Amino acid sequence: MNAAFTARTELGIEKGDEKMLVLTNASYGTVNGNTTEAFLDIVSNVTACSMGTRSLLMVHTPYTQPLWCAFYRKDTGKVVFIKWKENKFQQQVINVSPDKILTSKAWKASSSGLIGTWNLFSVVTISNSWSSGASWHLLKNAEFHNHICPGLNAGYVMAEHLKKNYPLRTAEQYVFVGAPPSCANDALQVMYDATVGKNGIFAKSVGKEKLKKYAGDLWFDNMPLSPILAIAMRVSKNSNSCEGVVIGFDWKSLFRDTGVNHRDFAPQGGKSNPAYFVSRATASIKLASMNLDDKLKYVRDIKKFFGQAAIAQKITSEGTEPYAVIWSMQ
Repeated sequence: MNAAFTARTELGIEKGDEKMLVLTNASYGTVNGNTTEAFLDIVSNVTACSMGTRSLLMVHTPYTQPLWCAFYRKDTGKVVFIKWKENKFQQQVINVSPDKILTSKAWKASSSGLIGTWNLFSVVTISNSWSSGASWHLLKNAEFHNHICPGLNAGYVMAEHLKKNYPLRTAEQYVFVGAPPSCANDALQVMYDATVGKNGIFAKSVGKEKLKKYAGDLWFDNMPLSPILAIAMRVSKNSNSCEGVVIGFDWKSLFRDTGVNHRDFAPQGGKSNPAYFVSRATASIKLASMNLDDKLKYVRDIKKFFGQAAIAQKITSEGTEPYAVIWSMQ
């Protein structure tokens, strides 16, 4: 209770203020091996933030991570981050406003502190997306995926594209294939309950040469993300049918519209280079702030196909190259 109250006081904001967002891994993270679900009530009592008001988000992390919590103030970008370390809560204060944090120098300085690189990426992308009015479904995706990256954004938009253009009909179910698997596939799991355990989604490795062959004009040299998001199929055993579509994403246009250099997605030094995270955070926040109609323009139906229900099983089977099967269909 004291750590949460101290953090809110440091933020300079009163209980119940609508400018406040709380992000925490409480109920996932632990304290000295103990579960932390009770912290959710504590932080809610101190701040009045709640899931019902979209101001308290539970960020999924491994249970081996210690408990942490970030208190964010929308109008200033100030964040008070607390984390259980060495048998007590420790604190770091940072500013996550895009103009303050989205430079390599600022990112390196902040990530070297208590928060660390990955939690910083979570807090920066989720809080700024929330601040810009991100939809509840995108925020729920972020809870599960534990951050908002361009890939998760694309997956959310793909899910909305399916809802609009390929809704399920009577006795149908979705079957998805991530080929290659990507962050976008996590959005399908959240929004359509298409989990691996329920045979709702499958993952297959696909090399760049094959992606280039099937992606068409969505491909460009040195692209850092897959231009194909997923194969989506509506399968009905009752009518013995499988209607599917290969869905792509126009990354070239997104990079142009957001002003992000795609080469910064794969900088020298990889993830040790702050540009890796700064570029992704910049694109993610700008994409999250767009209205849905503008975002849907990046989604492309690359190829549609139709056949008997057994086609879905063939596409998902071990050893099968899914795109070769689809492109062989007339």
